[in-house]
Amino acid sequence: MKATLQRVAGTLALFAAIGVANAQAPPSCRLDAEGGSAVATTVRLAMNAYKALGKQLPFDEVIVNPEEIPRAANSLIVYVVTDASIGAVGKDGCIVNRPALISGDEIDLISVRGGCSASAGKIEVRCSSEAVQMFGRQGDRPGLANPALLYVLAHELGHILQRRPGEYAGRVEAIDLNQSQSAKLEALRESCEPGLTKAEEDADSLAVQVLAMLLPDPPYRETLFSPRGSVLWGADQLNLAANSWRKTSLEREFISLPKPHKSFVPTEFPTPLRIVQANAKKFVCEVLTRKSGVINYPGRATSHPSLEVRIQRVAEALRSTAAGLPKTGAQQEYRSVAVLQEQLSDIFTFIYRENGAYLEAVQSEVCTRVNGDDPTDGCSKRKR
Repeated sequence: MKATLQRVAGTLALFAAIGVANAQAPPSCRLDAEGGSAVATTVRLAMNAYKALGKQLPFDEVIVNPEEIPRAANSLIVYVVTDASIGAVGKDGCIVNRPALISGDEIDLISVRGGCSASAGKIEVRCSSEAVQMFGRQGDRPGLANPALLYVLAHELGHILQRRPGEYAGRVEAIDLNQSQSAKLEALRESCEPGLTKAEEDADSLAVQVLAMLLPDPPYRETLFSPRGSVLWGADQLNLAANSWRKTSLEREFISLPKPHKSFVPTEFPTPLRIVQANAKKFVCEVLTRKSGVINYPGRATSHPSLEVRIQRVAEALRSTAAGLPKTGAQQEYRSVAVLQEQLSDIFTFIYRENGAYLEAVQSEVCTRVNGDDPTDGCSKRKR
């Protein structure tokens, strides 16, 4: 069991990065009409949910893949862009060689790195065609929609509501141990500023509210399962899609996600406070006393909460929604599968919750120590 928890926690402790949209409109030859239609449908559902929540977005129409930028101030512009490697495109930005994505070649500037992103200066969302296909994938179940795409787009709409850029990126921060102790201490203290993550957390909170409102009903209602099981399955779909996209983007961009410091990987759930405190102390001591190498720190990155915390909050919110829904109503011939699915969802929800709680607890202890009178108190090496 301990090894299983470590593997799950290690997987959850990996992070993905989302790029910011380019300033210029992409050429029409790179626009994906089918993906644009899927995004537009999902955005309209999310837009109506925002209205029902009393959140008025600064647009009332959605324009997909326009060849010319509309001048209307009340329009959301959505581009779904086909990604391509530099070696596969011509001077005009169109794809001239196949395959469009070449192994070992960097993707070009028109491509959308990481999924979807909201623009700061205008009401615009750009998505990678590949990401839309992956997050929107529903298999051979006609009439159903994948809640993963809804979550990603609802998050970006949250940024538009905030009038700030969407950079949906929880990531591991590399701390260079060659720096002076004072510089490393300052970096740790800066990571403890709660205001840095507020905008991202607010966007996530809005997205979760949209999910909780829409998942119990079509097109997200999976009749194979009971109403409760359908909502829980929605949470699992989101996580599965995120993992699939992370693997795909890593292969495409040849980036190896760094492993976090072992203090941030729990070995038992729930983790006793004494172990949390010991792990936080070990992390701070190693950062402040070691003089060479790099330590990967998955704390509160410059402006983003961690993926674990996000998954935790989604799972908790959807579990709360599911608790008020009936457990009956699964299709008779699939009843045993539906019951198994609900049980597995409970297990995953527990793991998401406990892993997120552990990360927050360790981060809190790290902040308590680095903001104390003597952060190196109790460290075996106290070199300054």
